[in-house]
Amino acid sequence: MRRRLLCLVTLALCACKPNPGPGTKGASRSGPVLARVDDTEITAGDLQEVLARYAHTPFVLARYSTPEKKKELLDSLVRYELMAREALRRGYDRDPDVQRIAKKQMVALFEKREINDKLRAEDIAPADVEKYYREHQPEFVRPEEVRVSQILVHDEAAARLVAAAAKAGRNDPKSFRVLVERYSEDADSKPRAGDLTFFDRKTTREPKALVEAAFAMTQVNEVVGPIASDKGLHILKLTDRRAATTRTLAEANVDIQKRLLDQMRAQRKRDLTDETRKSIHVEIYQDELAKIALAPTADGGRPTTAAPVSSSAPTPAPTPKP
Repeated sequence: MRRRLLCLVTLALCACKPNPGPGTKGASRSGPVLARVDDTEITAGDLQEVLARYAHTPFVLARYSTPEKKKELLDSLVRYELMAREALRRGYDRDPDVQRIAKKQMVALFEKREINDKLRAEDIAPADVEKYYREHQPEFVRPEEVRVSQILVHDEAAARLVAAAAKAGRNDPKSFRVLVERYSEDADSKPRAGDLTFFDRKTTREPKALVEAAFAMTQVNEVVGPIASDKGLHILKLTDRRAATTRTLAEANVDIQKRLLDQMRAQRKRDLTDETRKSIHVEIYQDELAKIALAPTADGGRPTTAAPVSSSAPTPAPTPKP
């Protein structure tokens, strides 16, 4: 167990924020130097960073509070540096998988420092927030909604009997649930005791006749039906109702700031790539692109290509964890 915990802690650092490689003098993290592998320093900050990732797991922190355990953790970081150097000696830094991951990390770091860190919410003027709020008013209005449960049957005689039973037991919380389990023929809502969740008047999720009947009810526990639709005959019970509400500018302020910030960062990214494109030759082969079928297969499988694709073509690398 101790060895497993040590490996987990070490891997957290290795996978998320590698130490400086050979030839780098001085680690970026603070604190006294605890070890040196050639010209790479391992500092107290390195150990603290590893353990900080387990702040929510007190027993891990407690385990590594003794001198022996701290020495064990430091040894693991030294071994990591040694493995990294041996991997470099054997040329693993030139492996395509390593280069793809390194490129992905490099681009992510570039975007963070050159875009995200330079454009922040405090840079957005209150007037811009207010302007967005005025121009997108419908986005901040939640329409009136109702929530109903249903029993769906297809036989008219059965529907009348079930409706009568549902109305008779409208004030019994268990009565409608029992009727759903016994009679409903809707495979989707039946496991939820007939619950159709909240919907507004404009929903297309449910038949129009059902929606109209649901909004015509005024009292919670009211039961109506049978209501005919192209799906069958519905017996409905009103379980909740929410009035229309409008978020104020103050309530929507943070959300609007985030939206505007996302727009600013996306525009900054486009500007950077457009500017870079002026000095770098780029070719797009539209005829080859047209040969690739990206639509899913009929059986829901992975997309197929209309022409063979070279095995050396780049494939997406897993997104490195921060």
